[in-house]
Amino acid sequence: MANKKITELTALTSPASDDVLAIVDVSGTAETKKITVANLTAGGGGDDHFLFNGGGFVSSTSEMAVSFGLSTTDSTVFNYITTALIPIACRVVSVTTQSQSNAGSTDISVYKPTAYNESVSSITALGTVNHAAHNLGTVYTSTFDSATYDFAAGDRLGVTIDGTTNPNGLSLTVLLKKI
Repeated sequence: MANKKITELTALTSPASDDVLAIVDVSGTAETKKITVANLTAGGGGDDHFLFNGGGFVSSTSEMAVSFGLSTTDSTVFNYITTALIPIACRVVSVTTQSQSNAGSTDISVYKPTAYNESVSSITALGTVNHAAHNLGTVYTSTFDSATYDFAAGDRLGVTIDGTTNPNGLSLTVLLKKI
């Protein structure tokens, strides 16, 4: 190995948790040290959760897809603005929302659209949480944490809101965890 470049070494495609890598401790002694795959993938704190944020203008009492991109227009379709591309296998744990106006009784639904520009009304939600009231400025958390809400890498995530009153603006945060 002393006469080989790292790029010439045999690839290890399925490392075990106790396999070891070299790492330079630049925040400490600037020494080269070893770290196990388990400690490296734990990220120091072992946090296995991540967030997607979104929001936008919702001026309807019909079910509308909530934007994960920048949009000031209502949408009844799942497209590149109203979906989030899932980077790794994960599960939707919760969706937290806050509206600009009172939205009355409100349904928050999670979808897994499979086609570009798929109409909200043409597919079935994975699940829905109803809030009897969705009041101006109040934070609401809808919990979905079960295998029903599992996504594979490459899937798309869509979230809709359906209120009995127009919420105007809406912000949302989707909490996901690695599976």
